[in-house]
Formats: sequence, C-alpha cells, structure tokens
Amino acid sequence: MDYLTFFKLDDDPFRLTPDPGYFFPSQEHNEILNSLNYAIEQKEGFSLVVGQPGTGKTTILRILINHWKDKAEIALVMTPRLMPEEFLQAILEDLNIRLGDKSKNEMLKAFRDILVTHSAVGRRIIIIVDEAQNVPDETIEELRLLSNLETEKEKLLQIILMGQPELQKKLSAAHMKQLDQRITIRAILKPLTKSETSDYVNFRLIKAGKGTIVFDDESRKRIYDMSKGIPRVINLIASRALMAAFVSNSPSVTRDHVKYAIEHLTGENGTSWNRFIPFVKYGLAALIAVVIIVVGSYKFSGTTSPKNAPAVDLPAQNEQARGALLPARASQQSSKKAGGSNRSGVMPPEGELPKPGDAGKYVTVSAQSANMRSAPSVASEKVAWVTKGTTFPVIDKKADSTGRIWYRVQYPSEKECWVSEKVVAERAR
Repeated sequence: MDYLTFFKLDDDPFRLTPDPGYFFPSQEHNEILNSLNYAIEQKEGFSLVVGQPGTGKTTILRILINHWKDKAEIALVMTPRLMPEEFLQAILEDLNIRLGDKSKNEMLKAFRDILVTHSAVGRRIIIIVDEAQNVPDETIEELRLLSNLETEKEKLLQIILMGQPELQKKLSAAHMKQLDQRITIRAILKPLTKSETSDYVNFRLIKAGKGTIVFDDESRKRIYDMSKGIPRVINLIASRALMAAFVSNSPSVTRDHVKYAIEHLTGENGTSWNRFIPFVKYGLAALIAVVIIVVGSYKFSGTTSPKNAPAVDLPAQNEQARGALLPARASQQSSKKAGGSNRSGVMPPEGELPKPGDAGKYVTVSAQSANMRSAPSVASEKVAWVTKGTTFPVIDKKADSTGRIWYRVQYPSEKECWVSEKVVAERAR
C-alpha cells in the first residue's frame, strides 16, 4: 500500500511542479494576477514581477498564459542569457514568425507590421521573460527598443519581466533609467503569512481529495517557522512529513513528523553542517595518525641495518598501503595484552626490525583489508585495520578454540596485534 492509498488521497498534494490546478489564491497572488491582466488589457507596456525563489512566480506565469493563450500571441523566453540578436530571433520563433535570413533592420520592420495587423483585430502580442535578472544589459536595451514599437494611441507590445529580487536592483542602475521609467506595473511577490501557510496546507489537501490525513496545529506552526511561508519549501517539508506519518502508521502529521522531515532535508538542528562535524573531527584525527604512521613506516623500513638484522622484503605496493593505515583507539591495557608480558610494544632502534619468533616467518595481508585485534579471537577488540600487501614479521602464533591460527605481529604504531590466517599469507624469509 502506498501512502496516497493509506491516507485516501487521489493525488500527491505537495508535489513540487508548478501546477495551475493547485494555485493557492492568496491575496498577494490574486492582486498580482489582476494587475498583470489589467496591464495587458490596457496595453500598458512594461510590467515587473519579482519574488524570492519558490514563492510561486512560475505558477502565476502559467495561469496568466492559460488565461491569454486564446486571445493573444505569447512569446515565453526561459533562457534569458541571450545576446540582442539571438533574443530577437528567439521571440520571433516563439511567435511563429518566419523571416528567413533577413537583416535585423528588416526583421524589426516586419515585426512592426505584424504588431499593427494584430492590434487592428484586438489581438495582443505578449513577451514574457522569466528569470529576467540573468538577461544581459545589452539585451535589456533591445527590449526597451522593442517597446518603442507603438502607434500614436497605444503600445503594440506588452512585455512582462519576472525574476528574483536582484532584478529590481539591476533595473535601478543609472544606465537602466530609461527602461525603469517605462515600467507601469510593479509587483513584489511576498511569502505567505502564518495563517496563509496553514490555509495553503488545507487547500492542497482538499485539491488532492482531502482524504483522512490531518496536520495538527503544532505541525503547521513548525512548517511555517521553517519555511518562512515560501510555498516550495512548505511543499518539501509537508511532503516529507506526510511520508514520515505513513511510515509510522499515523493518521495525522504531528510536530515530531515535521521535525523528522526538517532534519532529513536540512540536517539536524536546521543546519546540514552539524551533521558533518563528527566526521571532520575524526577525519582530522585520522590525518594526524596517517602522518605518524608514515613517519614510523619510514623508520620501520630504514635503509641501514645491522649486518645480522633480518630485512623485510616489502612488495612495491606496500609503500602505498602504509599511507592507508587507519589505527583505531585501543587502550594501553589492550596493547599490553596483545604484546604479552615479555614485550614492551616499543619499536626497536632505527634501522632494526623485530626478529620473528616463529622460524623467521612473515605474513602478508592477502585480503583487500584486514582487522588487527588485541587478542587471538574474532571477539576481541579491533585496534586497527590495514590494506592488502602489508607485510609483518611473525612474533608468535596461536590457535583459538575453533582451530583457527592467529599470528602475533608488530604493528607500526608500536602495538603488538593479532591477525587471522584467513586474511594473510605466510611465507619464510
């Protein structure tokens, strides 16, 4: 059973796609729609709508287009990073105006003739630029020049600029003054209020079939506190909270479900950074440990040694393996147990290696990685792990209660550890 069936819903109430059927008619949204319709009806020229991401600009845009698609020719530009001539061509193509390889001057003349023809029969031509804050300055100037296409009585072209708040700042610049003065409708799309957020959740549930799901008062309050009334964020949180309620077999969404949703969307306590702090700490500790091991490994494989001291024939890839050693925490007591009573666990002087105590044997890790343990048992504490190719001299070996052989070896971090025969290969010097 999916969660829509569980809550007896006909549709996903909080999907993120801007669906005009789920348009929430808040006072702010309705006023902006009415203003845009008025500007087009009265042939006002330029209109401007700005709002934060997720506040519903695209939904308003789609409703506006649906309202005018049978009464006007509409060019919707959604890739505004175009230079002037490319921008003009994109507009003409969207309006199904084919002018071939004509020059820009000829294109503008032909475009004006089409505007006059449409105006004579009462048909509007509308250019809508979405994400207009990204339009290059030269292209904005091209739009201003297009707005000069008019008769003695009326504007022949209605242009709507929609974008984020930085668009307003961009148009207020000194070199944009001529265009800024031509904007007759200015609308700022603000987030929903606390009460509107609650109504918004109810509205979308009703649109989706109402069902049996209920968002309690505390959950609605928490959704508003986190979303700040931005519809897209409301949808994100409410959708995840709805899923949390479904998983817990709850007929209602509670504050705990919303808390779960927020933690999984943004990280615990509302910030994703908090989730990574422990990893940063452990990563730093691991980095320090690796440096220590590399230095220790250098001494461990010193180039000079006493004549009688056995040298370990390390494989070439072992140099890389040393850098990947990640020792885990082990108490001094565990280290002493691993090393036995007759050994201190201290590395020998530089250039000298521990002498193997089992007939001069060595073991090389044959698995991709191997756990190093404090005692000869799979139940003992893991004190480190090493990668394939790492070679150790054998100090001692012992069979456990199952008959498995364990090798006691000297680990570069000055610990004596045990490693299972299952992950190493034994060889003589």
